[in-house]
Amino acid sequence: MTRTINLGLALICTVLFTLPATGTAETVDRIVAIVNDDIITLIELNKAILPYVEKIDSAGYSGEKKAQILFKLRTDMLNRMVDRKLTDQEVRKLRLTVTDKEVDAAIERLKEAQMMTQEDLEAALEHDGIDFTQYREKIRQEILRPKLINYSVKSKVIITDGDIKAYYLEHIADYAGVREFHLFNILVTTENAAETLRTRLDNGEAFKVLAKELSEAPNAGDGGDLGVFRMETLSDQLQEAVKVLGKGEHTDVIETDQGYQVFFLESIREPQGQTREQVKDEISKKLYDEIVEKKFGTWLDSLREKSYIKKML
Repeated sequence: MTRTINLGLALICTVLFTLPATGTAETVDRIVAIVNDDIITLIELNKAILPYVEKIDSAGYSGEKKAQILFKLRTDMLNRMVDRKLTDQEVRKLRLTVTDKEVDAAIERLKEAQMMTQEDLEAALEHDGIDFTQYREKIRQEILRPKLINYSVKSKVIITDGDIKAYYLEHIADYAGVREFHLFNILVTTENAAETLRTRLDNGEAFKVLAKELSEAPNAGDGGDLGVFRMETLSDQLQEAVKVLGKGEHTDVIETDQGYQVFFLESIREPQGQTREQVKDEISKKLYDEIVEKKFGTWLDSLREKSYIKKML
């Protein structure tokens, strides 16, 4: 920690927030974190976790389990509030601003997405005890933070054609497509029926005709049509049986949990692979998002390291 805190501010705040209530010895509020020259109070923390606490209360956890969950919730929320203070301080330091026009545009997009009129929005805010002026300020803050990330992180991220090519070649299997198998089946439930089925298939009788006549499965009326499958979605037993089939061939009788089955391969749908040109925008966005997330974490770590942070839960 390389930065010194304004000790006068910290001392005054500590006194103010630990004064006993009139006529009592109870603590009204206290500081739970100091972040450079800013503070986070217990009341602020409790307000932030209140919606989650209500859900936890209704979940019926045991006393010990509930205490563990609440402790982690308070710790995680305080860490998030500290990070929010740090980013807010950076916004002030960089003198980033949001115009009224930007706020208006954001609110209009929200109303359009929610199909709300101005009256609807103000009524909803009033129901939640929020003044429209306060709401506008909240929207302003929500716009400021992405601006900060864009200024401090995103503007420094560049994805090159070389990056896209390297990713494509490394993940070529993801863009090669997957073979699909159109399968039919016949299900019978006794050994005698299975032997009859095997004999008639060996004699060259049509699979779909036999399915309609002999199969006890619900799809018998459709000639045993099961649909189209990727190999990895089939059971290990069925994969072993199907992978050696050619188009128009069937397996031997297989004993399964459902009964005795024979599977017929109607067709194999070859994959439609995607070229690098077809997926370059998708890859570029993926790489960009991954790098931004990583760089944002590094940037936030650097903010923490050069700041004075003291947590007092």
